[in-house]
Amino acid sequence: MNIYNLLTAPLPKLEPVISDLKEFELGDFLKSKDFKRYCISKGIEEAWQEKLRFVEESRTYVSTGIDHKSADSIDALVVILNLLYKSNEIAFFNFIYEFLSSYTEWIKEDIDIKEIVIDLNLLLAPVDIIEKIKKLENYNLSPVPKSEIPESTWNAEKLELALNKMDLSIRNKEYNLTLTYSYSCLEGLFKAFVKSKIPEKSNIDKINQLAQIVRDYLKNFVANENMQIPDQMLNLIPTITNVISSARNSFSDSHFDGESEQWLAEFARDCVNSIGRLLIKFID
Repeated sequence: MNIYNLLTAPLPKLEPVISDLKEFELGDFLKSKDFKRYCISKGIEEAWQEKLRFVEESRTYVSTGIDHKSADSIDALVVILNLLYKSNEIAFFNFIYEFLSSYTEWIKEDIDIKEIVIDLNLLLAPVDIIEKIKKLENYNLSPVPKSEIPESTWNAEKLELALNKMDLSIRNKEYNLTLTYSYSCLEGLFKAFVKSKIPEKSNIDKINQLAQIVRDYLKNFVANENMQIPDQMLNLIPTITNVISSARNSFSDSHFDGESEQWLAEFARDCVNSIGRLLIKFID
């Protein structure tokens, strides 16, 4: 067996999980701008290009009717998976999760990961990685919208999916994307809340106005129920919304360079989590 066949053949232990991955539309994904952005976000763009060049230069066949770029990309992925598994199993399992997350975001369809979960369990993958991968099966079922927000009812599971997207964008250092997710999540929550509790105002779509409407409703509810809750707490709803709205529109008076972006993204994510869990308690 020549060096090309040796390196592009899956390790025996990895044959099942790599076979699972090959059932997806990997060729198109690996050629896409989305995958290139993923590589850059993880700092592996040079390693990827190196392995891809090796495959292209070492391939001993040329065949008409074959998309060599797709086939070479898949072989390069196998080379990377082999090397990762032999050198650092934790890095390998993290790579599988993050790769699947990016692929699911790109394909915009739910994927069947049952076989992958079975095969990763055989490899003794960490429980937390398995649980994260399981959630990808419904990743696009109720996504955090990027532009137009469905006004369907939100629940704890949908909020968790939204937070997972924010967490992934933070890990990938895509802080502007985190702010976009935060803004979209709040907008969706407010619209769902107003549709459920104040349907006569469902025509309002500006996020800052929605935040004030939600705040006023909760203030009236608290007063009618004789609940002792400080107004300042409910006033945080429009205040935080204004902050996230401004941040999403590239406003910042911070002077901490790159660090401020991560801090702001994490702050926005945590604020959305707090507001979201509060509102879900009131949404039918």
